[in-house]
Amino acid sequence: MKKTIYILLAAMGFASCDYLEIEPVGKVIPHKTSEFRALLTEGYQSFPFYNSKTFTGLLSDEIGVFVEGKFYTASDAIALSYNYTWQYGSQMREYPYQEYYRTIFYANAVIDGVMDSDADTDASDSKEQILGEAYALRAYAHFDLTNLYGKPYDPETAATDRTAPLSTTIDIEQIYRPSNVAAIYEQIVEDIENAERLMTVEKQPDATRNYRFSADALMGFKARVMLYMRNWQAAYDSAKSLLPKYNLVDFNAAVETNALPWKATSEEAILAWERPFSFSSGDLIAACVISEKILNLIDETTDKRRAYLKAVNVYDETWTPTLVGYGVNRATGDRVSIRIAEMYLIAAEAGSYLPSELNNAKKYLLDLQKKRLTPEGYAAKETAVEAMNAEQLRAEVADERARELLMEGHRWMDLRRTTRPAITKTHNGSTYTLTENDSRYTLPFPQSAVNNNPHLND
Repeated sequence: MKKTIYILLAAMGFASCDYLEIEPVGKVIPHKTSEFRALLTEGYQSFPFYNSKTFTGLLSDEIGVFVEGKFYTASDAIALSYNYTWQYGSQMREYPYQEYYRTIFYANAVIDGVMDSDADTDASDSKEQILGEAYALRAYAHFDLTNLYGKPYDPETAATDRTAPLSTTIDIEQIYRPSNVAAIYEQIVEDIENAERLMTVEKQPDATRNYRFSADALMGFKARVMLYMRNWQAAYDSAKSLLPKYNLVDFNAAVETNALPWKATSEEAILAWERPFSFSSGDLIAACVISEKILNLIDETTDKRRAYLKAVNVYDETWTPTLVGYGVNRATGDRVSIRIAEMYLIAAEAGSYLPSELNNAKKYLLDLQKKRLTPEGYAAKETAVEAMNAEQLRAEVADERARELLMEGHRWMDLRRTTRPAITKTHNGSTYTLTENDSRYTLPFPQSAVNNNPHLND
């Protein structure tokens, strides 16, 4: 079969492909359904769940100070975060471009062959479920790609706005050229719709499997995609459908460590897969402090989330500490991709664009804030929110997203899809600025990818 030939070729070495340099693990040609599950697991593991989200935090206005000597990739991170000149090689990591396409390769292989495989799994891991996950995974990777390497979605210009190549086959003879934003989103939506028809697992049974897509995780991802596409009704409906199914953690009560929202074991977790707080080695947490702009959004006396920030110190030769700011208090193993708090925020933002749902939109925002603020802080916030018009509510939602989803990979994307403001940073006495609506809100393709595939210049 064609799929068998392609997978064999891939196992022998995929370097002949124009823009990918992929070496899938092993040289097994899958025949059994369980083997396709293993292939899909490689796809999940290949996803750049460290660096992609970390780098977006460095790019955005979340990070105010980068502490020298506390991060093993200082030159990479500083260049990417502060000078916005995209100097590749020693200064800017070309990761995660390659890793996204490695994940897509595995997803395509599963899509191509799993339904023809010899069934050897139980009903809980059916061919349909595996295929549905593969469609979801492919959509998720394409979504991140276009929101890094393509222009933000604009329905007026999407058909001509340039973005990353689409990859929906494992045909090594295919020439990969930049796609357009409309086409890549059309494929994302089509993959989501295919996955919806196939998913048999509503919710993963425990934290050990919560890295896999379920019907609920797919719905959460759909809500996010619809929000980015400005399909307010679909975003609102998708997010709202999940709200009764998951509980918010109440920060006014004693919260066990394993119950915190950014833990895979939390009752807030819908998809707990990516690790946005660190690299595979080194520690973002120890090196970066939250900007004054974002820190000032988290009230020291009324916002219970402030307790989950930690002091970042530097030490002189006598080991005397000097406070340089505050960072997120996260463990390198924490996993978070989609959680219910994001759905409350999507319902609030999307609902603000639906005149008949404005009051409900306010309620969803307040439902979240009630769980994060002291009673006194919430009372004041309730009064303020209830008096807001739609535009004011959207501004409050944006601030709440900055507070609630801090360092989880959302801020850069939020700035891109909304205001694209100017960002100014100072490092070692030099000031670096990303101007308002700057073209550098879209990353260029890595130079090695362009060298391997000149069609990326088309």
